[in-house]
Amino acid sequence: MKLLSAIYKTTLKKPAAVKRWIIGVSIVIATANINTAQAAQCEYIVANDWGSGFTATLRITNNGTGSISGWNIGWNYTDGSRITSNWNANISGSNPYTATALNWNSTIGVNASVEFGVQGTNGASRAQVPVITGAVCSSVITSSTPSTLASSSAPRTSSSAMPSSAPRTSSSAPSSSLRSSSSSAVSINGEACNWYGTITPLCASTTSGWGYENGKSCVSRTTCASQPAPYGIVNAGNSSSAVATSRSSSSAAATSRSSSSVNTLPSSSSSSRSSLSSSSTSSITLGATCNGYATRYWDCCKAHCSWTANVPSVVNPLPACGSNNSRLTDVNAGSACGNGGGGAHMCWGMAPFAVSDKLAYGYAATASGDVCGRCYQLEFTGQSHNSPGDPGSSALAGKVMIVQATNIGYDVGGGQFDILVPGGGVGAFNACSAQWGVSNSELGAQYGGFLAACKQELGYNASLAQYKSCLTSRCNSVFGSRGLTELQQACTWYANWFEAADNPALKYKEVACPAELTSRSGMNRGPLNDIKSTCN
Repeated sequence: MKLLSAIYKTTLKKPAAVKRWIIGVSIVIATANINTAQAAQCEYIVANDWGSGFTATLRITNNGTGSISGWNIGWNYTDGSRITSNWNANISGSNPYTATALNWNSTIGVNASVEFGVQGTNGASRAQVPVITGAVCSSVITSSTPSTLASSSAPRTSSSAMPSSAPRTSSSAPSSSLRSSSSSAVSINGEACNWYGTITPLCASTTSGWGYENGKSCVSRTTCASQPAPYGIVNAGNSSSAVATSRSSSSAAATSRSSSSVNTLPSSSSSSRSSLSSSSTSSITLGATCNGYATRYWDCCKAHCSWTANVPSVVNPLPACGSNNSRLTDVNAGSACGNGGGGAHMCWGMAPFAVSDKLAYGYAATASGDVCGRCYQLEFTGQSHNSPGDPGSSALAGKVMIVQATNIGYDVGGGQFDILVPGGGVGAFNACSAQWGVSNSELGAQYGGFLAACKQELGYNASLAQYKSCLTSRCNSVFGSRGLTELQQACTWYANWFEAADNPALKYKEVACPAELTSRSGMNRGPLNDIKSTCN
């Protein structure tokens, strides 16, 4: 009965915090011939083991003298274990399994690493560590020492991997303005790529898809040139014409949205944001005392608070939307994540948005209970909940966000706010691939989304600028390339306003909901006058 309730009455959120730390076991296949140009050390790392299932990270480190171009490795479980999902690689087979590179991680430079992840069911009482095979790897060495990855970024069974947290994206830049993904977008002969309104460097050596060169994300010439007019390769020196092109195209997108928004939630457009800054900011009173932290997710499922039975009788349920983001009139429409494949999704109007440089609004999943429609003021402390030294959390210090509870998660504890962010990780349920028309691999890490994938790609000691550039590029690639402008803006909000913070620590308190949040969600608890002063 509990399971049925979970499927039909709630969105079961992916674990936003791994309950068990990494199992310190890995298989290391070390270089046998130091004269081999393409010699790699390959590791299979059990990141999380909860008895019936596991997550693992596979890492390939180039210890040779030349770059590795294109790679594939294989492995076989002998205890009946099976893979159920994966991220950052193409996985084929049904045991044995084979993993091959994606476009953006196919090349491994000297002393660089590539990582990808898998989740599966255990065939025995604990996760097995299989032997890796592949021409890129050499002899096998068994190690009982946890890898640095395991201790700093184990995948979580929730929307955001616990050890290093889940990704968020933010951008206070209006949709009509031209944004640059780096301080200098010019890469080749004064040219750059106008990637759906964002000026992005062109890659010098990457021939297809997106790349990462000279410390910056870039897009290949062929991929950039494949965009529809007026986007594509531009003369970066002629910034005024580029801006004009971007503005006209984005205004056209706005027109398109308004013409089809008769039955949708309000859009997080720049015009609506600008009207909030003065009145909303002045009403903020700091001084929250409850301790908490923020994670992130977006699984495209119908939320817990979209069911009439889960909201107080005087409160309207949260609207759900169809696959095209049109609001559904049937409040009992089945969730896209439920048994039977219902057609109800989370509406895109639930995306976060900036009110000012220091204040943002959004929606979140919280701990279970009578939470639907309640609002909480989050005051970020500059620390990370579980990733000491996280540069994004430090940069977020002093900012404030007000979120309204629209969902619950069986794994979301007291003081935890799992913020809705496109690209934040789908976790256990994924209706996004079908709704957005994207592959699972494009969504980044299943637990942690785009930011977790960027940290796997760049390592866990990269600069904040590198993480934000990588995150922005993924937002543009997945959402911008498909014309999903509202989701693209919310995704880059996480990189810009939210500073790509990884599970930032915060102080919180329950507050009256701003009208800007209740008008989007349709949930207004004001008549109940039941704001709590206690910590949850």
